[in-house]
Amino acid sequence: MRVNDRSFFGELYNSRNVLQQLVAQQLILRYRRTALGYLWTLINPLLMMSVMAVVFSALFKTDLKTFTVFLFAGMIPWNFFNSVVTQSGSSFINNEGLIKKIYLPKVVFPLSIASALLIDSALSFLALFAIIIAIGGSLSWAVLFTPVAYVLLFFFALGIALIVSITTVFFRDLQHVILIAMQGLFFLTPILYQHDALVGRVGWVVGLNPVVPFIELFRAPLYLARLPSAEVVVQASLLAALAMAIGLLVFQRHQKKIVFRL
Repeated sequence: MRVNDRSFFGELYNSRNVLQQLVAQQLILRYRRTALGYLWTLINPLLMMSVMAVVFSALFKTDLKTFTVFLFAGMIPWNFFNSVVTQSGSSFINNEGLIKKIYLPKVVFPLSIASALLIDSALSFLALFAIIIAIGGSLSWAVLFTPVAYVLLFFFALGIALIVSITTVFFRDLQHVILIAMQGLFFLTPILYQHDALVGRVGWVVGLNPVVPFIELFRAPLYLARLPSAEVVVQASLLAALAMAIGLLVFQRHQKKIVFRL
């Protein structure tokens, strides 16, 4: 990728205060005027995952404690990835007034969404950590790998978000298509089930899912109490680098057209 990298990253660095404000604004406004405030960031996903854990552990006839850890370890990275991709689609449309009034590096809008959601996800992870301890789950030093898993997942999600955000400006229907596509992708991601349990054509299709290595990055230290395999780490690293490279390339080629399409 040939980038006017100096100007691109220089502008982004010079706009770091704006980026911080956008992140803070999303975190504050999301639960403004609610009784529990920011605690809803933890309560919402934990309640949803708890219901799913009870229902599916009964359905699959598995131990609730074991399945809870298994499910939470898959849902946290999925929720982050899903939220970044779906919310970034409207990042320029929702900020149309600001974009037309002042000049800002356009990348700050999807980047601020990804950054705010990363903070949400990290807090959810801390809550999961507490739940695992509370229910008597086992933790090992492998959990220290989780920040690395978050870094790789963040860049993968951000790369996809850059593509989705710029494409949605030209094709507004995409923001609705993405919601449906992500629902389908959820069932092709081994969150409710073990990837090894799938055989034949279905297992092969799920194996092509690029989100799978990132789920395994979290599930290995949290559920299996060990480091993910070197193969999984390499796959996730390559996918994150590829997503960012393509995302930046697409973004830089079309970002100047955004203001004319809003």
